[in-house]
Amino acid sequence: AETFFDFGKISMAKGNVSHEFRVKNTSSKSVNITKIYTSCMCTTAILKMSSGKELGPYGMPGHGGFAPSISQIVDPGEEITVKAIFDPAAHGPAGVGPIERAVYVENDSGRPVEIQFKAMVTP
Repeated sequence: AETFFDFGKISMAKGNVSHEFRVKNTSSKSVNITKIYTSCMCTTAILKMSSGKELGPYGMPGHGGFAPSISQIVDPGEEITVKAIFDPAAHGPAGVGPIERAVYVENDSGRPVEIQFKAMVTP
């Protein structure tokens, strides 16, 4: 499904923005999601299972972010949602300009999912 999103221009003053990415297991086998983490402390992610169960938020490991091991089975044909939340004020006044961030979804299929977004941060 969708693995990239462009927020366009966003205002630091207006606060967090988010986007939900749909991820579908297109294989013929169940996949176990083992970890979710982000590329920067300004980004968090929430995993929404098809059952409605929400897990997270997950962040950048090693910088106050929380990226524990998890175990969530996604059956063949099942679709889940990864919500990426970006805080444009996290880097302070120096954080204006173009940004690119990512959310990583590790699993036991041997093919991790990388979800990316970009934005132009204005004051």
